[in-house]
Amino acid sequence: MQTFVVEILDDKAVPLLRDLENLSVIRLTEQSVLPEITTNEPVRKRSDQLRGSISPEVAADLHRQLTALRNEW
Repeated sequence: MQTFVVEILDDKAVPLLRDLENLSVIRLTEQSVLPEITTNEPVRKRSDQLRGSISPEVAADLHRQLTALRNEW
């Protein structure tokens, strides 16, 4: 038995794979996608990674615009 990891690029492939499974040609096992850790660095939260990516002035301006848009509803 050989094991392959397949990345589905188009949802049309899923029914084809299910058909092969129904014919007992292959067995499908769902696998969650986990980030590959290639260094010894601990995994950082996304908010920590993005902190400081925009200036405080731009953030304040975006916040004002968002508040104004929400008040329009």
